[in-house]
Amino acid sequence: MIVLVRSAAICGLIAVLVSLAGALPATAGPPPIVARSIYVVQPDPRLCPSPLCGGYWVSRANHARTRCHDGLLRSRCYVAIALSTLTRKPLTAGLPANTLVRAVFGSWTFEGFGELGAVDVAEAWKPVGREPPTGDFFRIRDLGVRCIRAPCYSFRAWRLNRPYRITVSDVDLGPARSPPETLQRGEAALTTPEGLLASGGIVRTSDGGRVFRASQVFLRAAPRA
Repeated sequence: MIVLVRSAAICGLIAVLVSLAGALPATAGPPPIVARSIYVVQPDPRLCPSPLCGGYWVSRANHARTRCHDGLLRSRCYVAIALSTLTRKPLTAGLPANTLVRAVFGSWTFEGFGELGAVDVAEAWKPVGREPPTGDFFRIRDLGVRCIRAPCYSFRAWRLNRPYRITVSDVDLGPARSPPETLQRGEAALTTPEGLLASGGIVRTSDGGRVFRASQVFLRAAPRA
């Protein structure tokens, strides 16, 4: 009798599992693309036939070498196309020089050429100043700390793609030579959870503080596909 009860219970469990499996979609979509690293993008100026030319040169921010879609380490990687991680479709708007992207390398099949490198873009930040970026790339955020005397270490700077962070007493966006309205947007971004992306360096001040001086400021731009 006990054996029959156990057999009936097992059969019931199997029936439940089968019904749940039947309730799932017959075909699952591709897994989501997870992009963690931030890269610097440069349009390819070469004039040889597309898609072998005319795409983008991509390098990992704050790294001398980048692992490309074929697994090899190079100073920069050529990709023939930029795609959206959400739609896996080509971006309709090009990426300007020195754009920062949170992205991952992939591939795209071109008729007559086979598979070539692609960059799948999740987020993009376009440069707004007139000067080229120099120094390292950082994410900077206002910690909300206010002091009664200087220096007041009220900002934190994270070096992109590196396990390095440091507090600074001031942020100087002036060297980036951004338009006034853009400068205001950059200052506002400092107070957001995401912070502001900028290139530049950290220098000591005479009062014992540390100032981040920006060579370029980057503001979020929605990738369009």
